[in-house]
Amino acid sequence: MVSLLYGRFGWSDRIGPLWFLAERWACGSRWRPAWARFFAGPRGVALQAHSKKGGYAVAGCFIQAELWSDLSYAQKEEVVMSWLREVRRPEVGLGAGGLASDPVWLSEYPALHEYLTLGTRPDGSSRRTSTLTLFCEHSSWKCFLNERDAHASLCASGDTISGALCALEVMLEAEVAPWRFSDPPAQENGRKGKKRP
Repeated sequence: MVSLLYGRFGWSDRIGPLWFLAERWACGSRWRPAWARFFAGPRGVALQAHSKKGGYAVAGCFIQAELWSDLSYAQKEEVVMSWLREVRRPEVGLGAGGLASDPVWLSEYPALHEYLTLGTRPDGSSRRTSTLTLFCEHSSWKCFLNERDAHASLCASGDTISGALCALEVMLEAEVAPWRFSDPPAQENGRKGKKRP
């Protein structure tokens, strides 16, 4: 796919100018307004919405280059405009309740997928979904799974990203995983600003 360019005549690709595109669109709810933007590169097209305040990710969509190039002008417009209509703030601030899913991760890393997506415990109570941090340090890839409700983290490393994720998956499936626990953050008294005992 030819990389899309933005100029005075708007975004263009192999079928010509895409007049339905704008530099950005206002979207989201009244209490959490966001900007939606269109990005394009050799691998495909990305639609991303970030909150106007703070620039936090709200929603996103990626379309592979081969699929995007096969769409007609009208189909491209429908895909973009349909996505814009669907951009909403999540209903709850806790876990996603299992609504988020990735078939590849579900197949390759089922335990990790569960920690990242399930918003309820087996007893039906709600839980905050875990977070995953990935970084490179001393020629190794490292990933931290953070269990926010328990203030615990699990770290794995590997020579490749896949190796680190596989190691994390194996550790999660172990009978006793080596979780590291930390003290919850101290809450401050609203009047005096002192930490509670």
